[in-house]
Amino acid sequence: MPDRTDIHPQPRAELDELRESDRVFRALLDNAPILISTKDLHGNVTMASRHFEMLDGYDAATFVGSNVFDLFAREIAEQLWHSDRKAALEKRAVHEEESVYHRDKTLHTYMTVKFPLLDDNGEVYATCAVSTDITETKAARDDSVTDELTGLKNRRYFNIRFNEEQKRAHRDQRTLTLLLIDVDRFKEYNDTYGHPQGDAVLKAVADAMRQTLHRPGDLCFRIGGDEFACLFASSGPDESEALAEQIRADMAARKIPHQGNPPGGYVTLSLGLAFIPPDSALGRDDIYQQADQALYRAKHKGRNIISR
Repeated sequence: MPDRTDIHPQPRAELDELRESDRVFRALLDNAPILISTKDLHGNVTMASRHFEMLDGYDAATFVGSNVFDLFAREIAEQLWHSDRKAALEKRAVHEEESVYHRDKTLHTYMTVKFPLLDDNGEVYATCAVSTDITETKAARDDSVTDELTGLKNRRYFNIRFNEEQKRAHRDQRTLTLLLIDVDRFKEYNDTYGHPQGDAVLKAVADAMRQTLHRPGDLCFRIGGDEFACLFASSGPDESEALAEQIRADMAARKIPHQGNPPGGYVTLSLGLAFIPPDSALGRDDIYQQADQALYRAKHKGRNIISR
């Protein structure tokens, strides 16, 4: 009788390799401090790593098999499912920042890559997501590009985003607007009322900007001192000027006393606009100079106005 241990050595080796691969895979799912999951094309979770126990509402007995819209609040589920669908429909890896709540009710940001899983015929049957918690890294990054006084982004971030937004506008064939804002006679204000009151004025300007420019894609910055900038898309120069007028009027309506700013005696703003066509060959510095020249014209014409 032949020795069964000598029969079919190749399949036995392959079986050993599969078992070893499965052990590695299970160890990864149980110990890696990242979220790893798969979903079918209906949004049902088909596999999830142990790290999901960090999430608010996680239940090991019911998580796998449940739909993403049953597991998360709707606004979060829509965000998660949108990137899954994009990966499946476009058959490519999609990188997104996603937010979920941990058990301690804190909101965490994850950098996620989602990619399609293909069957033998090359058809998508599911998606896989691998997510890393970047909450602390993102906070440190945000601190480095945020103005501490007003909470707006700073000039460093302006320089980064300007080039990105110009490339995006070119790709999407959109016209961008660069709006520069100065507080009229701000030095005189500080000399009269003191720097703490001057800081309050700068915060008020930032608030007026946020009240108007709060659409997705609107960007507001404190460039330095009493100089602010906004970068946004619009339907054209008239809409851009109307948005600038809302900021100017909002600040004027606050009636913050400024005896050194005649004729009204209140804090006012001067604003300059520059428009960036999608096919513009001008760089950031040239466009900034255009807006700065428009701002100078606004001041020369008497302040508290908008100039193109």
